[in-house]
Amino acid sequence: MDINKIIEHAQSLENQLYIKYKLVEQPNKEDIVKWYRLTNLYIAKGLPPEDASRKAAWETFDIDINILRKSQTDTIEALLLKAQKSVEENEKNGG
Repeated sequence: MDINKIIEHAQSLENQLYIKYKLVEQPNKEDIVKWYRLTNLYIAKGLPPEDASRKAAWETFDIDINILRKSQTDTIEALLLKAQKSVEENEKNGG
C-alpha cells in the first residue's frame, strides 16, 4: 500500500471523526453534513465547541464507548474547518 494514501486516509475528516468519537464505522458524507450543521446549531445556542460537537456526534453517529483508539485527532476547530470545506464542496457539486 502506498504510504501517501495511508497518511492521507489518517488525516481525512472521516478518519478523524471515527477516532475522536469512537465510531463503529467510518462516517459517510451525509452524516458528516448532519454532524457539522448540528454542531454549529449547538454552538449558536451557546454550547462550547467541544460540547456541541460531542452532542451532535451522539445524535448523528453510531458510537461505541467501549472502543479504545490510541491516536491523536485534530482540535475540534480544525475538524469543523475540514467539515465546512467538505460541506461547501458537496453543495457546490449539487450534493
